[in-house]
Amino acid sequence: MSADAGLLPGNATAWERANSTVSERMLTVPVLAILKERDPAQCDAQFIAPLAWERSVHFWNPNDVAGNRARVASSFSDHLQYGSPSALEAEIALDTGLSIRVREFWELPGLAWPDFVIDVNINPGDAVPNVAAVYASVLQRKPPRDVLVNLRVVADQPPAPLVVGIGVGVTARIVVLPSGGAPASPAFVAGAAIRVMPYVKVLPFKG
Repeated sequence: MSADAGLLPGNATAWERANSTVSERMLTVPVLAILKERDPAQCDAQFIAPLAWERSVHFWNPNDVAGNRARVASSFSDHLQYGSPSALEAEIALDTGLSIRVREFWELPGLAWPDFVIDVNINPGDAVPNVAAVYASVLQRKPPRDVLVNLRVVADQPPAPLVVGIGVGVTARIVVLPSGGAPASPAFVAGAAIRVMPYVKVLPFKG
């Protein structure tokens, strides 16, 4: 019987005696081995998932071992940023593979706190992405205090210079909106409504 077990009272349960034996064995484990397995950059692959669970990592990709290690390593700093627009953009982007921008209430006319808008940025000519997946991610990731009032798919066209008088540059921005405004649930079908919003910039004349 170990020294630790000898300190147990006579009426100690079988579990208490077994646990005492295990505790004694833990004392023989090298400290450096424990430190290695607690380091997401060095630990064996089977320890990455437990570390991610312990540190409450919000995104896990079973096919991306390097990415999982990086997210576990950055989890403490990530938790300091959760709830901020940049963190929300990053998490929705990880969920959907899309480029996301959060527009706060002070950035758009007609909004008031706690309203915000999500822009999904795509390249001109790309198909409309899975907007339902974006909406589901927003519901899961957003701070409870905020309210999503609109979700837009935005394709930014390259500038098309147009010379008029002293010079005017025109850039067209296409916004694809779901029909009926913001959906009531993640399961919805995006409509085919398209608005073209020209942005005109007047440049000073250069001789």
